[in-house]
Amino acid sequence: MKYFEDFRVGEEHTASRDYRVREEEIVEIASRFDPQPFHIDPVAAADSIFGSLVASSVHLFAIAVSFSPYLGERTAAVSALGFDRIRMLAPARPGDRLSLRCETLGARRSKSRPDCGVIESRSELYNQDGETVMTYENAFLVQCRDALEESGSTENT
Repeated sequence: MKYFEDFRVGEEHTASRDYRVREEEIVEIASRFDPQPFHIDPVAAADSIFGSLVASSVHLFAIAVSFSPYLGERTAAVSALGFDRIRMLAPARPGDRLSLRCETLGARRSKSRPDCGVIESRSELYNQDGETVMTYENAFLVQCRDALEESGSTENT
């Protein structure tokens, strides 16, 4: 388990897996959350500036967050605090394989939650050709190991 004390400013991580974008998923998610013709209708998308179906920003954001190496079972994450500077730089199309790279930009102890620290990071979602599809910065709250040790709650760490 990775705790606040384990993060180092400047360290970089790459997600351990990639994600294949499927046409059916593009249409399903966009139909519910972003029903633009270039997301839900292959014929209309062919006549758009994209020339084919493309994933919506909502879809791409969900993909990126779902496999962030900062979250999940390996990190004692408590909560997301915010996302900033979200940029869509290139379209993601059916069949693309997306990967995620993250860098720790900052780490500080929380003033309001002394048992936690705030980690700031920058993430880059990119495709199989190395083209950057989306970038964003975020902050999240992570449990401190030393606070757990003081409370005696560190089994399995």
